[in-house]
Amino acid sequence: LKLYLSYLWLQKDDTARELAIRHNAWATLLDLPDPEKAGARRIGDAQAWLEEHRFIDVTRTGRLNLVTVLDETGRGEPWIAPGAAAKKEKESSDLGALLHRYVQIPQTFWTRGHIAVLSGAAVAMFLTLLCENGGLGEDRALWFSPREAESRFALSEDTRSKGLRELVHAGLITTKRRPVNETDFQAEALYMRNVHFLRLERLAEPAAVTPRRRVVRLPKQRGTSTNTP
Repeated sequence: LKLYLSYLWLQKDDTARELAIRHNAWATLLDLPDPEKAGARRIGDAQAWLEEHRFIDVTRTGRLNLVTVLDETGRGEPWIAPGAAAKKEKESSDLGALLHRYVQIPQTFWTRGHIAVLSGAAVAMFLTLLCENGGLGEDRALWFSPREAESRFALSEDTRSKGLRELVHAGLITTKRRPVNETDFQAEALYMRNVHFLRLERLAEPAAVTPRRRVVRLPKQRGTSTNTP
């Protein structure tokens, strides 16, 4: 996911252009351990997976692989910038333009290192929340059920919970408890759920994930008494 996003980030035109970037350079960009060897192998594996699932096309040459990004649906079709695709299809159908709606990821997601420090689960959840927000402002409470996350975004419960927890530690979202029905004044009838608020201003700062320390409180031991003669 992170490699594919980085391919998209480097597209400057309405149609895809070939990228000739060494595996160790990608590994360095994504802050992988041992970028010259182990990191480069991970990039090679990721590139092979993307090619197999028709997200990229790879032309192998003597020195470098030439990578051309394909459509994000995985159908193997040529990639076209969302704005250009929407403009083209709007001429024949408003529905075509609707299918190509998109949200923009701030450049600082890469330039301040967030793409490197976040796990794949966190990146997936960040994109999901960004999509749900739809550019309507950071004060919007975002929520979706585990079932909706799986049906709409193919996200497992483990990915959802891990990603949300990591985004909180990275300062990219805040999570609050809110009643499901805030107009119901009967306290016993209120059901609570977690809602999430994007904090996109955090993207302008250097990336860091600082997990909160879990405090474990041990039960107090009862004092023991001894009988002395």
